[in-house]
Amino acid sequence: MKFHTQLKAKDIFKFSLAYTYSGVQAILTIFMLGVGAYMIVHGIGQPEGQTNIIFGAVVIALFVVINPLMIYVKAKKQAIENPVYKNPTYYTLRDDGIFVELGEESATIEWNRVYKITHFMGLTLLYTGKQQAFVFPDYELGDDREKMLDYMKEHIKEARKKAVQTQTDGGDISKYSKASTETEREETEVSESEVQENSEGEE
Repeated sequence: MKFHTQLKAKDIFKFSLAYTYSGVQAILTIFMLGVGAYMIVHGIGQPEGQTNIIFGAVVIALFVVINPLMIYVKAKKQAIENPVYKNPTYYTLRDDGIFVELGEESATIEWNRVYKITHFMGLTLLYTGKQQAFVFPDYELGDDREKMLDYMKEHIKEARKKAVQTQTDGGDISKYSKASTETEREETEVSESEVQENSEGEE
């Protein structure tokens, strides 16, 4: 299966939102919105509550309006200036991983390097690190989106099983080490037998 993507400013903006408002940042945002709402409610009806209302409104506006607006401006600038977004990126789903082609460069991303796949605001995000992800907009995947997602999830799951099995078995190195240990044990037993035979012969 093969498809291509060419991210637009709105796609970069959505991914930036997903990254910005996740993890600890998401908890902080919810907390600050709660603080802002509390200050507004607490300030209503109070003789000198106007300051609290204004401060609470500023806090909410900062996280709901100003910060997203700044993220969008940055995303739009990246879409215009970053050469990565000026040309389409081609992806081929294969058994050994995702073959990526961008211009004259190409590479294969093995399935065991993908640790998370999520869907956010019309984007399929294939994470290979906490800050690195391949972004696949739904409109680029088209009607084969579900088929491609099932294919990716199946191979990611299979790669994880193989990784766990390798760790359980101890990997190839452990197997060689085990075989080497058994060989040394056999050689030791042979040497001990020879010593005993030589001792009996001398007697």
